[in-house]
Amino acid sequence: MEHFPWWNEAQRKLADEVKKVVDEVLLPIAERAAWQKRFPWEAMKEIGKRGWFGAQIPAKYGGHAEEWGVTGAAIILEETARAGAISHPLAVTMIGGIHQILHDGTEEQRKRWLPKIARGELLGAVNMTEPYAGSDVASIETMAVREGDHYILNGKKRFQTSVASADIYVTYVKTSDSPEDRAKYRHLTAMIIEKGTPGYTVEKVNELMAYDGIYNGYISLDNARVPVANRLGEEGAGWSVMMSGLNVERICTSAAPLGGMREALRYTVQHLQRRVQFKQTTGDIVTNQFKVADMVWRLNMARLMTYYAAYCADLGREVPVEAAVAKMFNT
Repeated sequence: MEHFPWWNEAQRKLADEVKKVVDEVLLPIAERAAWQKRFPWEAMKEIGKRGWFGAQIPAKYGGHAEEWGVTGAAIILEETARAGAISHPLAVTMIGGIHQILHDGTEEQRKRWLPKIARGELLGAVNMTEPYAGSDVASIETMAVREGDHYILNGKKRFQTSVASADIYVTYVKTSDSPEDRAKYRHLTAMIIEKGTPGYTVEKVNELMAYDGIYNGYISLDNARVPVANRLGEEGAGWSVMMSGLNVERICTSAAPLGGMREALRYTVQHLQRRVQFKQTTGDIVTNQFKVADMVWRLNMARLMTYYAAYCADLGREVPVEAAVAKMFNT
């Protein structure tokens, strides 16, 4: 992996370490998992024991945020994505609650979940999309009604990546039908549902193109009881909880395609150097050279936008434009 001049020493060492581990350990694991169409549990254990899940988690909770930060998360995702689908559960865990727990969770919630995420003992997921509320998340229909120390949830979520394999699910639900609350975006609430919660079941599992073995599916909530202690932020603050994490989440989502782009370029160059047609390698044909040049500039642009956005995020800046542009271009 090519380093950027503004990376700190810890981020440079991380980049070299991740590349070595991907080449020597994760690529063979990922290949076996893809051929067998099974979830890459072995890869998750390898990633977990190296602390990579904790790139954005502060040291007091067992992570490496002070050393690696958002830039470190992007480095890890770019390299692991070279091994295909194994980066997906890692990415979903990184965007599935870490920022929300840090930004909106209580200290008890941080101590309860973040150290286990950092060690790779908990995988995360996000429950947002619904049959009739996709990108229009303000129109979420899943309803939560408070009864004492619990919320009672009813509804459906779909296209949930890491369904069944994740341990905690950052879930957004509707807690008010008031037109006034809806107009002020005070009608949603964020909470964490833990695996095994009664009434919270996997209804269907889909196959994902190019993500062999990665679970994605429908979730049914039938009078699921979620403790009030699992709520992130105040009741009605779900929209702000959701929005606060989207910039970093978009940067993480931008980093994973970089690994696939690098591998595509590597395979292309290797093929052009070896295939001979009309007494010359196909790499000597000018039209093919133009195509490779297009791949190179697009990869370089994609990496520059991603790591610039990550750097700004690590400086504490708000990066809605930078993150959105990188995600749009890269994905």
